[in-house]
Amino acid sequence: MSTRKGASASPAKPVPTDRVLAGEHLAITRASCSAQGPFTARDLEALTGISAQRCGLVMSFLSACGLVERAPGRGAYRATKAAAAVAKAWGQSEGNGRRALREVWEKAWFTRCARSRLAQGPALRVGLVSKLMALSQVGESRRRHVEVLVDLLVAVGMLLPEDGGYLSWHENPAVPKPRTQALTPNEDQVAGTDAEEAHAPVAPAGGIPAPRPHADNSAPPTGEDLMNLLSPPVLLADLARLSSEEVTALHGHIRDLAVILAKLRRPPMP
Repeated sequence: MSTRKGASASPAKPVPTDRVLAGEHLAITRASCSAQGPFTARDLEALTGISAQRCGLVMSFLSACGLVERAPGRGAYRATKAAAAVAKAWGQSEGNGRRALREVWEKAWFTRCARSRLAQGPALRVGLVSKLMALSQVGESRRRHVEVLVDLLVAVGMLLPEDGGYLSWHENPAVPKPRTQALTPNEDQVAGTDAEEAHAPVAPAGGIPAPRPHADNSAPPTGEDLMNLLSPPVLLADLARLSSEEVTALHGHIRDLAVILAKLRRPPMP
């Protein structure tokens, strides 16, 4: 039997859909947890204003997290006891609801992975995404799914974004950052990260990483690392994260790269 072009196998560990943004995902989660009795995606659409099709895409992840379960009837679900506790907390305040959701996710595979990755202090978001991808055994075609997962962890306050593309754990790290001397703000971001990130260039105030100094003796990135960064297509949603200055700088870098590649592809001179 033929398969749909572009379809990929289900990941070894559950990840959210990449067709629903984190904020909408939380709205659907709240409505699902608060449902009294069986409900369908159409019911969620009436409550959230998000299309039934997109609401239905979230159900698989909510089911894997133990918040909903199948109910009698086509496309019907019902909230679990864990979901009822989350709904009660959400009824008290937005902060309590998100805190209760963090507690439900406390033993999930992605929580354990993120906590371990950030145990020594802040780490680059791209490194955490790569770690989650490796653990869930997903390919580049599902990178956006893992990006949405990280956005969800940020939205509920489990991960705290910092300058330069770094993330930190919402609780104090178990092991303090080693400090041998007073650190500058940029150096402080690098302290406590994994060994492979310790030599990464720290982004200046503009957000575009500075070029690696020539005096740096650390090993250059491998071809495989570059392919992992350059292979996925850049989406409009990705560009929306950049400031106008960063977009302008990116445009200049791409033009310079095109000029260099054009020279490399010229026929050799006789």
